[in-house]
Amino acid sequence: MSDRCLTGGVWVIALQRSDSLASVYSGAGESRYGTVAVRGEVEFGLQYNYKQNALEIHVVQCRDLAPVDTKRNRSDPYVKVYLLPDKSKGGKRKTRVKKHTLNPYFDETLKFHISLKGLESRTLWLTVWHSDMFGRNDFLGEVMMGLENKVFDDPSPCFYTLQERTEPYDDVNSYRGDMIVALKFVPPDVSGSTLGKKGKRSSKGELHILVKEAKNLTANKASGSSDAFCKSYLLPDKGKSSKQKTAVIRRSCNPAWNHTFIYPDVSLQELSERSLELTVWDHDRIASNEFLGGMRFNLGTGKHYGKPVDWMDSSGKELTLWQRMLERPNLWVESSIMLRPSLDRTAISSSSVT
Repeated sequence: MSDRCLTGGVWVIALQRSDSLASVYSGAGESRYGTVAVRGEVEFGLQYNYKQNALEIHVVQCRDLAPVDTKRNRSDPYVKVYLLPDKSKGGKRKTRVKKHTLNPYFDETLKFHISLKGLESRTLWLTVWHSDMFGRNDFLGEVMMGLENKVFDDPSPCFYTLQERTEPYDDVNSYRGDMIVALKFVPPDVSGSTLGKKGKRSSKGELHILVKEAKNLTANKASGSSDAFCKSYLLPDKGKSSKQKTAVIRRSCNPAWNHTFIYPDVSLQELSERSLELTVWDHDRIASNEFLGGMRFNLGTGKHYGKPVDWMDSSGKELTLWQRMLERPNLWVESSIMLRPSLDRTAISSSSVT
């Protein structure tokens, strides 16, 4: 494994491949995913040009990329960069295509004219593609990096491991940001019991939820930020005993909570019939809190012990992460998941609920 640059607020996410496709993800032509297994690294450096009010991304090279042409063991790679949430054609920067290589050397600088303050709400999205002569470009990997509080004091290039793709930003208007969440089911200890509710011994286990951080939340305040907190329920229980909250992170659209919720006295069988609901809110001291987005983790059956319910509705990464948690007791499973703009429930529309 090569060195990775972890300073300056770098945010790099490893995610599972999604089966959904979107041509918007790669620009012109048809994009293809899953044709190659992502591997390799990309080397680039960041520098802010104060004279030109521009972010400069020095793309140096890639190494050990996946071959699209497996017979000849080669690809025709190029690098593309956006500053999310801007995915317009004018917001795209690309390097030249390098033919017949898995170790392309670019040495190109991609420039975005944007104020330093404007970068606070942006996420650098760098992707590597194989260029196909018929426009059916193949995805070779990506790196995502939050730029809030980024200090541009070292332009030296670093190597970053290429990751599997995230969910596409199909509809900018419905995009509410992403949240990094880790789940773990803790079985009873070797003695066959753990402390359950009110300190009583229980033969069941515990559900642990680590809410790490969110990125690109909606700015609700006039200052261009939000005072964000995350709230959880283990449905169908919506009572006080089920509600848990993080602290409020003020004046940020990229809050880092690193807070763990724990639900004791639950079994794997019960969790297969229940749903973890996480919602993000903008705290308001005077008026009601504002809903910023949410997500649910369950098996997506649409039923609770055989009866139809609207909150067993997970799909995609929500469903996958919940399944992985149930299948791997005592191990953390983690993913970055896009917030839903609505959970389509009456309780969510009432922003006074905190």
